[in-house]
Amino acid sequence: MARIAFLGIGRMGAPMAGRLAAAGHELTVWSRTRGHAEALADRATVADSPAAAGAKAEVAITMLADGGALEEVTLGRDGLAEGLPSGSLQIDMSTTGPGPARKVAKALEAREIAFVDAPVAGSTGPAAEGRLALMVGGDAEAVERARPLLEVLGDPQRTFLLGPVGSGQAAKLMVNLVLGGVMTAVAEGYTLGRVLGLDPEEALEVLEQVSVASQTVHSKRARLLAGDFDDPGFRLALMHKDLRLALDAARAARSALPSAERVADLFAGAKGQGLADQDYSAVAAYLASMAPLLAQQDAQASPPPKGGPAAAPAPPPNGG
Repeated sequence: MARIAFLGIGRMGAPMAGRLAAAGHELTVWSRTRGHAEALADRATVADSPAAAGAKAEVAITMLADGGALEEVTLGRDGLAEGLPSGSLQIDMSTTGPGPARKVAKALEAREIAFVDAPVAGSTGPAAEGRLALMVGGDAEAVERARPLLEVLGDPQRTFLLGPVGSGQAAKLMVNLVLGGVMTAVAEGYTLGRVLGLDPEEALEVLEQVSVASQTVHSKRARLLAGDFDDPGFRLALMHKDLRLALDAARAARSALPSAERVADLFAGAKGQGLADQDYSAVAAYLASMAPLLAQQDAQASPPPKGGPAAAPAPPPNGG
């Protein structure tokens, strides 16, 4: 059993840390919101800082909001790097983009600390059940050291070993770029069907049975029908962040993704209308608010759909 520091006890981090504790590992936890870490106090030691969390760890796992958080928590004052001993390993499972992963890995290399990026695909259910898909980047020795813990957290059949540090992040941006685009296409198709007079149930039935986006329709059908986007599996604000990361990475590689730019604009508009903390499928409520017929129908509904904008917004700003 390993001595593990787990940093970032949010909606995803909490069930992941819980699985490691249940597997018998000696766990120390830290989170910006101390109450989140204290919720695991019956199974783990609660640390006062990232440095304190890492002081006795063989492996540190980070599950944070973005690249800025990764750099601050690892390299900042009282950061993880100040506590982790030489010869230890950090596994970052956040979605940060390749740049921050490589920057942190290089800084840790000087301290003789190995680094693996292993962002995840999946929501809280798969996190609790150890069924996450994992996209892994790092040198072969570090990845092999990480493997036993990754097998506790993810599905070995959907764990992809992709190359050097940053490769996992590249794959995750690719996946979420497609996910955001498919969700937007489903939302637009559903909006079109309703505007043209189709019954919502029947419109979704056709999309689920015939559309190439059938899996997305199946997983989001209940939310779309109810207009209820609370209790998110994946927050809309995080999808927007990942879309922007993908576009930034494409620009850095001198590549253009014009349709993805528009998708990111739509998520930015939805975020601006107060939907940031809703499920990312709430982009459908934002699109419906721009269809006067549907906006009128929703306004007459009692109660109004949860998570939907109160009035039709202006078009989203360019660039999000």
